[in-house]
Amino acid sequence: MTSYDEAVIHQEVAVIGTLARGLHEFLNGLSHTDLRRHSACDAWTVRDVAGHLTNRAERQITSMTRGRNGDSDPPPGFSAPSDMREMSADNADADIAYSISLGDELIPTFERHYRALHALLNGFSGDDWRSDCWHPRRGTMTAREYVSQRIQELAVHDWDIRSAFDPQAALHPDAIPVLLGMSERWLRSAYNPGDDPPAREIRYHFALSDADPVDVLVQPEGVQVGVGLHPNPDDLDMVVACNANTYLLLAYGRIDVDTAANSMVAIGEERLLERFARWMVGF
Repeated sequence: MTSYDEAVIHQEVAVIGTLARGLHEFLNGLSHTDLRRHSACDAWTVRDVAGHLTNRAERQITSMTRGRNGDSDPPPGFSAPSDMREMSADNADADIAYSISLGDELIPTFERHYRALHALLNGFSGDDWRSDCWHPRRGTMTAREYVSQRIQELAVHDWDIRSAFDPQAALHPDAIPVLLGMSERWLRSAYNPGDDPPAREIRYHFALSDADPVDVLVQPEGVQVGVGLHPNPDDLDMVVACNANTYLLLAYGRIDVDTAANSMVAIGEERLLERFARWMVGF
């Protein structure tokens, strides 16, 4: 359940600031050659990912400003495609074009947009957080939900960028509690069985060393995620012992089973864990 406790919200706003400042410092230290390096985000360079994050900060500022004023309609000219993969492809092309258009101003623009976003978030309070704000995939989300969503994007893409230079890169620890809370929605929306759907329910239990355990129930028609979802241990098909960082990188499709092997212990049919990683491909 989304918390509207102002103390919790402002803690998350602080995390956005920490992530944005740290990533800006990292990006600012890269050469043009470094920026052209391929990131962990499929088909995107480091520069492309930075452009995506910059563009999304600008869009969030506009959407949240309008939402607080009672306007949650799509912007003029927006037409949502029926296929989410088509939307992803269109967004990727638009973000790359946006990055190119900024030239050498990309990294300074990243810093300005996130400084402006932070100032906007610090100006929200009370019922402002319940304002419905336009979002291209979900139609609308509350201003409060936009805070967590920004952490998700910043933290995962921060890893996409840093892992291009450091194979031991990890998700920022301040973001992990928020990502764990959002992984339920992510797995439900990212589930894509393709031509290999499960013929039956498959029960996964992730025993996290530094957080509450996570149960995942994969069904042909969808995914359920929660704590204590599988009360009978004898019903489990796969038990994975790892830390939260490994679980999240696997759940967000950032690492494969072979990459995760050194940081987890899996009990069960190996193919089931490989299928889990393949099913959660996102959009």
